[in-house]
Amino acid sequence: MRHRQVRAIIDGTVYTPDEVIAPGVVLIEGSTIKAVGPASATPVPPEAELVEAGGMAVVPGFIDVHVHGLMGHDAMGADLAQVIRDLPAFGVTAFLGTTLTLPRDETFASLEAMVEVLGAPPPGARCLGIHLEGPFLSPTRPGMATSDWFEPLNWGSFRAFQQEAGGRIRMITFAPEVGEAMDCIPRLIEAGVVPVIGHSNATFEQVAEAVQLGLAHATHTFNAMRPLHHREPGVVGAVMYFDEIVAQLIADGVHVHPAVMAILLRVKGVKRVALVSDASPLAGLPDGEYEWEHKPVFVRGGSCRLADGTIAGAHALLDTGVRNLVNLVGLPLEQALVPATCVPADVLRLRKGRLAPGYDADVVLLDRALQAALTIVGGEEMFRREGM
Repeated sequence: MRHRQVRAIIDGTVYTPDEVIAPGVVLIEGSTIKAVGPASATPVPPEAELVEAGGMAVVPGFIDVHVHGLMGHDAMGADLAQVIRDLPAFGVTAFLGTTLTLPRDETFASLEAMVEVLGAPPPGARCLGIHLEGPFLSPTRPGMATSDWFEPLNWGSFRAFQQEAGGRIRMITFAPEVGEAMDCIPRLIEAGVVPVIGHSNATFEQVAEAVQLGLAHATHTFNAMRPLHHREPGVVGAVMYFDEIVAQLIADGVHVHPAVMAILLRVKGVKRVALVSDASPLAGLPDGEYEWEHKPVFVRGGSCRLADGTIAGAHALLDTGVRNLVNLVGLPLEQALVPATCVPADVLRLRKGRLAPGYDADVVLLDRALQAALTIVGGEEMFRREGM
């Protein structure tokens, strides 16, 4: 009988769902967390491989449900394999490969390539499936997307995309006020797909109707949605009003002002906000002019924009968002971690996002600057910073 590998992360400050333990121990057996506790009360088996944390923060791996790529690699296609390899360097241990709107034939070809990668993924972050962002969006709120390629959502059209994706679409962003989208919400939930409002010009009343049908998630809150007005709360007002809705937040400091981030977190609480990167394939690249899906995109000073100034995805990864919640918003680390770990795990109903017995062994060691020094995915080391 083959014994499962045992690892013990020792001498770290361990962030659990209920407390911060210092010095703490995280015991990993195979791909699962076996035990978590104070060093004085958590025996380490003699056969365990020791990982010396040296006082660093030991936290759950980050889960990004909205990421388009990084370092010149697009998650929408065969380059998904390189995205899987690259994300652990930024503390991301699980994610949804996210699409954007292209002509149907190009989207279908991209989905086919993504499915091929997912059939035999390389070592790295775990790609949990696909987040379909478009083409079922409002032409009034396109963001950087090309509205000529938009189409109204109906059940037949969703099934066509899901068939091309081999059943791997786990989340879909759409405008519920367009076409037959409202009718699709209960059917999406029944099919195990998370329905998400985004790129929407819906009124408050239309969002309320969608919530009654089961809508409980919003894409990049404040961006590409009808804003809050005191006589028409719009999508933004509805997202803040309805406790049922988990609000995605891009905390790169470009998409949303830090004061507005703080307002959202005060209104919703950290347990109803999901931190996302919305990272473009240009994330992490130096300043310059690039192309993303048929459009020139300019990277300048930490932002990605079209020629007219429209934001074109983010230049930062999810770890930047966590740091910004600490440094710009003023949250303690134990609270800043929740929207990047527990919340997305709960949205997708995963045994991830927490350092607790029985959960997947997705663990990150963060240094004092809250940069990833070591990333473990499913009990296996996927990133180690040089000198660690």
